Amino acid sequence: MLKKDDWRLRNDVEYLKKASINPTNAEEMCKYTPHLKHCTFCFEPVQNNLHHWWFVPCDLSCCICEECYHDLRKHFGWKQLDGWDIEWFARCPKCEEILHIISSKHYVYECSKCYTLYSKDLNDSLKLD
Repeated sequence: MLKKDDWRLRNDVEYLKKASINPTNAEEMCKYTPHLKHCTFCFEPVQNNLHHWWFVPCDLSCCICEECYHDLRKHFGWKQLDGWDIEWFARCPKCEEILHIISSKHYVYECSKCYTLYSKDLNDSLKLD
C-alpha cells in the first residue's frame, strides 16, 4: 500500500500522471537509452541485465524500476502498453532524421541534418541565443 508521504513521490514527477508506459529490459535500455541511468523514483541504477524489467514512458524521458512501477502505477494511473511499440529514437518533425540527445538533464535533442534543437515534447524547436 502506497503511503501519502512516500519518499519517492516528489513534485517533479507530475508529468507522469496518466502516462502510457512500456515494459522493457535493462539490456535494451543500456543499448538504446544510455542517458537513462537510474529509476526516476528510487534511483536504482540501470544495469545491463536481460532479466531485469524496467518501464519507460513513450517519450523516453525517464525509466522506472519494476518495484516502483508496481508500487506507484495506481497512484499515477499508468496505462501499461505491450512494449512492442517503443520508438527508441526520436525523429525530427521537419526532416525525419533521427535526433540525438544532447542534454539528458533537460531533454534537449538535436537534428544533425537540419541543425535544429528540440525540447522533450518535440513540438517546438528551441532558439539558439
